[in-house]
Amino acid sequence: MKDRINFSKAFLPCAIISLVLIVGGVVGLFVRGINFGIDFRPGMIEEVEISNAAGIEEVRDALSAFGGVSVKKIGGADSSFYQIRSGISEDDSQITDALNAKYGAANVSVQKTDFIGSSMSASLARNSILLLLGTMVLIWLYATVRFHWDFALGAIIALIHDIFIMFTFIIWSQLEFSTTVLAAVLTIVGYSINATVVILDRVRYNLPLMEVKKFGEILDQSLTDTLTRSIITTATTFFAVLALYIFTTGSIKDFALAMMVGLLSGFYSSIFISSGFINLTRRNWKSEFGFHHALPKKPAQTVVVG
Repeated sequence: MKDRINFSKAFLPCAIISLVLIVGGVVGLFVRGINFGIDFRPGMIEEVEISNAAGIEEVRDALSAFGGVSVKKIGGADSSFYQIRSGISEDDSQITDALNAKYGAANVSVQKTDFIGSSMSASLARNSILLLLGTMVLIWLYATVRFHWDFALGAIIALIHDIFIMFTFIIWSQLEFSTTVLAAVLTIVGYSINATVVILDRVRYNLPLMEVKKFGEILDQSLTDTLTRSIITTATTFFAVLALYIFTTGSIKDFALAMMVGLLSGFYSSIFISSGFINLTRRNWKSEFGFHHALPKKPAQTVVVG
């Protein structure tokens, strides 16, 4: 058996740190708000090629007369493609006219235009929330059937923690919240519960085998047993997502960035948040099996001489 790492000493400090981060996210929601993409709010989004633009700041200045217009460069530093997003009050012809007046019609080419109405954006936002809640309920039912109610609730609390941490990052970084980023959030929900279930399964395995008086010691041993596996699986996935972030652009880059934050949060919450909650609910725990259930010894072999 590996040397036991005393993870339980960090449960309370980690819970306090997470609470501070989540409160910071709630404050950020009122101070900065969520940078909703075109999928979640009415408006128009255009991809425009401007061959003689000096840079993104110059394009922003050319459209400064329009309220609520955002400009983002697509591609590398030498790219001449820009993504222009505007609210429902703007007209695509007005924006194109402003760009033509600044750069000349021959140098401006609209590649793609998407428009979404207010009813469609509200419906998409509502369905996304229902999808997330439905996923959480199914995971809770699965964990309850397989383990115990407090194990299941600890896993759900870890998932909620990861979602809040991801949204805290999205709010303060002003990462555009699109359906692609929502897909990253749902992916992390599945990844995080997988990491948590591995730990909970080890806890269940160790319950009848360890002669201890505190449940925290079982948690510490189970976390120690699964630590290497947790690090390897998180690291390999993280490096794959990091490659996506480095070598892609646009919405896939946003997806990769949200995934990296979620992977780190999922690794952290599986060890400290889920286990910390379970340790709290079982602070007066007494072994249901009595103390140490020794494995049966192998029968002694009889050696016949002569």
